[in-house]
Amino acid sequence: MISTKNIVLLVLPQVQLLDVAGPCDVFTSANLFLPDDTFELRYRVHMVSGTSDKIICSGSGIPLTCSHTINDIDFPIDTLLVAGTTLTVLDEINPGLYEYLQSLTTHAKRIGSVCVGAFVLAKAGLLNGKQVTTHWKYADLLQQTYPDLKVNVNPFFIRDQQIYTSGGVSSGMDLALALLEEDFGKPLASEVAKHLVLHLKRPGVQSQFGNVLPEYEMLSPFTKQIRDLLKDKLEKTVSIEYMAESVNMSVRNFSRVFLKESGMTPGKFLEKMRLDQAKNMLEYTDMSIEMITEKCGFGSIISLRRLFLKYLSLSPAQYRKNCKGTT
Repeated sequence: MISTKNIVLLVLPQVQLLDVAGPCDVFTSANLFLPDDTFELRYRVHMVSGTSDKIICSGSGIPLTCSHTINDIDFPIDTLLVAGTTLTVLDEINPGLYEYLQSLTTHAKRIGSVCVGAFVLAKAGLLNGKQVTTHWKYADLLQQTYPDLKVNVNPFFIRDQQIYTSGGVSSGMDLALALLEEDFGKPLASEVAKHLVLHLKRPGVQSQFGNVLPEYEMLSPFTKQIRDLLKDKLEKTVSIEYMAESVNMSVRNFSRVFLKESGMTPGKFLEKMRLDQAKNMLEYTDMSIEMITEKCGFGSIISLRRLFLKYLSLSPAQYRKNCKGTT
């Protein structure tokens, strides 16, 4: 007799295909390696629509046909993963979806998200006070929108009790492999990883793929103005007095307004700008770390290394190695 672990991939309009296909391939590939003559469990993967329609148009334009909607699920759920979509779609979600997710906490063994699917779990109140992650580009927005969360952009996935969140897009496969390892052990998870040509534990951190600061388009007009002012002055000594004077404000008022607009102090913002520039130079130039330290306005290599370890959990040399694939 073969038992079944029902995996639900919750699909919303404009879903990213890999958010669904990646975890699906991990779980279905696992079935290929489970012995046929044992009582081992098997995975059954269900694409379930988060709307009343079973056909969902993905972000790439390819339609996905779901087996169920959240209104007609007729099987026990072992694991539910909310796939990512665009943030604009999240504003159009039927409130009934959030009520459904809340009801699952006493029934499903595990609930998780891929990419910005974390915003759905957060709005449903399932992430309150928890350690979570999401796509590096939207981590600051998630933290600002839900201050009670403890957002960490570095890990590819995070488990906090029975709630699992993963980073951007392909991180859903990292999470699925971890869930597979929980269920059947490391040997089987390793076999599936090799079959799919993946790392069982991917090296590096998610934040190495993006900037430390939020994307330029996500900054307020005032913060953009200060960023534009500073971008060509990073190797020089820049004081808060200089920033305030440049926009005809007192230091006190400038500091207050900047903190409100950006969510960080002017000094922290400047530090992150310098770190982002150092990352770009390590990735796209062959300039020595000593020269990069000078060009980015860091007082010493020790200071540069300290900030890399603080924000990326990598040294500058390790970051360059990961980006360039050098040995």
